Amino acid sequence: MTTPEPAREPETPPAAPSSGDHSGDTPSSGVHSGEQSEPQSVPKLRPAVAAAGRKVAAGGRTAMGAARRPQGRLVTGGLFITAIVTGAVLIAVWLAPSGGVPAAQESSASAGATSAAPSGTDQASFSPFPTVTTSPAPPNSGLTEWADKLAVKVEIPPVALRAYAYAEYVLTSRKPGCNVRWSTIAAIGKLETNHGRVGASTLGPDGRVLPPIVGPALDGKAGRSKVADTDAGALDNDRAWDHAVGPLQFLPATWRTYAVDADGDGLVDPNDIDDAALAAATKLCEANKDLSQAANWTAAIKTFPDLSAKVQQVFDAANVYGQKSRA
Repeated sequence: MTTPEPAREPETPPAAPSSGDHSGDTPSSGVHSGEQSEPQSVPKLRPAVAAAGRKVAAGGRTAMGAARRPQGRLVTGGLFITAIVTGAVLIAVWLAPSGGVPAAQESSASAGATSAAPSGTDQASFSPFPTVTTSPAPPNSGLTEWADKLAVKVEIPPVALRAYAYAEYVLTSRKPGCNVRWSTIAAIGKLETNHGRVGASTLGPDGRVLPPIVGPALDGKAGRSKVADTDAGALDNDRAWDHAVGPLQFLPATWRTYAVDADGDGLVDPNDIDDAALAAATKLCEANKDLSQAANWTAAIKTFPDLSAKVQQVFDAANVYGQKSRA
């Protein structure tokens, strides 16, 4: 009996993005205490304004002289008002600040921009900062395109296919002599729970099965094994008997041995197919024997108690996946 292999090696997932440590980066304010201001002198008129003042004065004398003549008395009032308005406009221009914003306000705005903007960026000071942050991509995200294309052929949900292929990739790196293939892990998932889709359970896009899959009580009845509770009901909610849990049906005691956070979400969950698939691959390769050899492959499958009598069915399912992936 030979072990089926996938059509191609899964592509290498991208490395997880690293974030630099920017702690302690504090912007300097540039303000120096203890500075004393020098006494201000009386401001001098600008030359243009002084000249304008002389013109206004001369215009006023001319207007007064004209007003003494009979023909000029009619326009005296208009000329006098014009002279006053012109002088007022020129003085207002001189008094107005040339920058458009008072200097004190400009300094305040600059200080606010320095303290609000992130260090080392050229982002606009008053742009709103984002309130939603994105989490780093899961380690198996590099397999998305491969899984999406193959999922239709092998009739496996893409999220499950990524989990199986990533488990092969990790074990190939850790134990290259084991030669575990994703098709074998997928066959186990198929026989155990149809890839997390048994009963009312469904496999979500994050790889988590809801509601959680909990097998029947291992109470020795109806041909089942008899396994007393080992986890105080933590995984199966039963303090009397153990139950197999998750899409790959781990017993609580077995899960404690092989539990792993494969997708980097900070949780170790047997109902997360990413975690369960990598745990299963680790278990298959525990003896570090070449699974391309029929005897070694069979022995590895039999380490899953509920599959020991279904070795041929696991092989057939794995063989189908291997053939479809090469089609």
